[in-house]
Amino acid sequence: MLDVLIHSPQYRPNLSSMIRTAEFYGLKKVYVYDSFKLLKTPESKKERANMAHMARVWTAGAIEHIEIEIVEDDLQWLADWQGRKIATLVDPSAQVLREFSFHDGDLLIFGNERDGLPKELADGLDHALYIPQKGITDCINVAVSFGIFLERALG
Repeated sequence: MLDVLIHSPQYRPNLSSMIRTAEFYGLKKVYVYDSFKLLKTPESKKERANMAHMARVWTAGAIEHIEIEIVEDDLQWLADWQGRKIATLVDPSAQVLREFSFHDGDLLIFGNERDGLPKELADGLDHALYIPQKGITDCINVAVSFGIFLERALG
């Protein structure tokens, strides 16, 4: 089974869509390096209740069927990962997604919406993949690309 790491997501709607998609494809756990504190538990009871409600709404209930494990030290955590580390990069020198074969134990890493993956993480990858562009728009939403990658890897 494939594992995924969502690294430094910046926008809750994207993170929620990715969690929803991961659960849809049968993943039981998603790893999140949460540098923007999107998953930080609010202090007040009212804010906690609102966050829990919005999480259920934004993920269409998927949040109740998938484990979210927060990664504290991304570099050490990745250094300890036993399988292949594969990331999505906006880089035409990366391997085209449709030409890549996934294996059990692979970790698929998604960088954040604005900056992608930090260089120190990208340097430690076993493979970098990208979706070749056919249209004019020069980028694709991270949550959309997440779905495309999971369909290719698990579909």
